[in-house]
This record gives sequence, C-alpha cells and structure tokens, in this order.
Amino acid sequence: MALYDVWAPLPERVRLVLDDERHELTRDHDGWWRAPEGLDRGPGHRYGFVLDDDATPLPDPRSLRQPDGVHALSETYDPAEFAWTDDAWRGRPWPAP
Repeated sequence: MALYDVWAPLPERVRLVLDDERHELTRDHDGWWRAPEGLDRGPGHRYGFVLDDDATPLPDPRSLRQPDGVHALSETYDPAEFAWTDDAWRGRPWPAP
C-alpha cells in the first residue's frame, strides 16, 4: 500500500492535494483509491483528499502526523528521523503491595 492510497468506497472521484497541487487517484475494485507513482516527496509535506466535488480537502485517516489538528491537512512523516532524548528514563517505580 502506497503512502497516498486511501479507502473510500462511496465517492465517484477522489483527488490528492499535495503541496497545493491536485492529483487524480485511480479507483480499485475494492474501494481503495491509488495515487500515481512518483509522488513521494519525503517528510514535511502537507496533503489531504478531496472527495467528489467538495472543495475542502480532508485529512488522511491513516496519517502519522496532524500538526494542525485532526481536521486540518496531514503531513508526511518519517518516525525514523525522530531524535529520542529519553534513553535514560526507566519508568516509575512500581509500589509494593
């Protein structure tokens, strides 16, 4: 499954909005809409989906990052790039019964 694929069995048309560009998605027989090849631009790009003729892009329901909240555009994200700083944390002590 590609990054910009989305399951939407009811709409007749789905477009990807990626950095203010619109791309038509292709519908599969199982309700999944597939993005064209070559759109992955790495982390930090805003995107969403436009269903049918609605003007408002919706966030990705599988998104790993929603920097402006759950109703705003999603953002591509690579969890491997996160710099963890809590290596020394061992958790809280478990109280004795």
